[in-house]
Amino acid sequence: MRMGRLKSLIRYAACFFLFAVLYVPAGLLRRFHPRYQRLWLVSERGYDARDNGCWFYRYLCTAHPEINSCYAISDDSADREKVCSVGKTVKTGSLKHHLMYYAADYLIGTHVQPAAPGIWTFYRLARYGIRAKGRQVFLQHGVITNDINHLHYPKLHIDLFLCGAKPEYDFVSEQFGHPEGVVRYLGLPRYDGLFRAGEPEREIVVMPTWRSAAYPQGDDFPKTDFYRYYQEFLNAPALTELLEQKDLRLIFYPHTELQKELHHFSSPSERIILADQGHFDVQDLLKRCSLLITDYSSVFWDVGYMNKPVIYYQFDESEYRRLLYKEGYFSYKRDGFGPVVNSLDALLEAIHTCADGGFAQPPVYRERVSRCFPMRDDQNCERTYRAILTLKRRTEK
Repeated sequence: MRMGRLKSLIRYAACFFLFAVLYVPAGLLRRFHPRYQRLWLVSERGYDARDNGCWFYRYLCTAHPEINSCYAISDDSADREKVCSVGKTVKTGSLKHHLMYYAADYLIGTHVQPAAPGIWTFYRLARYGIRAKGRQVFLQHGVITNDINHLHYPKLHIDLFLCGAKPEYDFVSEQFGHPEGVVRYLGLPRYDGLFRAGEPEREIVVMPTWRSAAYPQGDDFPKTDFYRYYQEFLNAPALTELLEQKDLRLIFYPHTELQKELHHFSSPSERIILADQGHFDVQDLLKRCSLLITDYSSVFWDVGYMNKPVIYYQFDESEYRRLLYKEGYFSYKRDGFGPVVNSLDALLEAIHTCADGGFAQPPVYRERVSRCFPMRDDQNCERTYRAILTLKRRTEK
């Protein structure tokens, strides 16, 4: 524990040192070097390009090539070539990335300190006033359903806070304390790719979310309820029979923070795929699927946006609430886009019912989706772009 704390202190000290050393040179580069002038710096976690950051950057490069934009991504990322094919990139954490971060007019990203060389380190430094001058745009990487304390103002200083759904906007704008005009309902950039997703395939996608860093990991992971319930599901003879009978495939794709535990799972059925993030893309899976099974992951909003059915498998709700988030404005039973189940038998029955109905979304859930998405189109990137243009750099009046 002490060693971890020491490493954190060293990391913060190094970032503060770089801030002190590079802040002035970055300002000079912004004034005199074309590569750093009027720069829009975009990123996600720093090692990926599969979410709102990637979609918005692609939009910038194609719809507004006149803008000086760059995407921060690690050299060893499996997604790097995807970004390189549309625009400029900078290596995450490099000296050039630091200089761009302090020189950019706009810092745009999916996480709490957009486009920063180190998201959480820079988030904590920003709370002490150590932050770049560029306007910060929080694209998010999902729709908020719970009260997330670290996203409240003044813990989070942001200039534009995107919301992907109307009830989310109502909740965040009322409860998170950000100055007027910061929180906007604009839609998430990746929704542009969902609006015309095409015909789904005969696939069921299972995407559970993670349970916090405090959850048992490694050799202790198989002792958890999470492992036990999903392993039982993946090996259930009734599930294999259902997949054979209905000519379906099932794709099991845990949250990115749980991908390292994927090797613990197994299934005897060739129709069940244990999907790793190196070979499968979340949005492609959601666009292809006929049904989503999740627990609390916000990917259900994406599937709802496409008017596809959802089943919530919530066998550990009390533990999840204790470990991660307390319930916010959204009740899965009252507001959700599909039934909530908490046992294997109930889950299998819900899948059967959905398959027998041709994977159509029941009217009650379709109506809930319509209320959540009064703007349902492929103009989310465009709205975001125009909202960013209304922001001014901190040094401007």
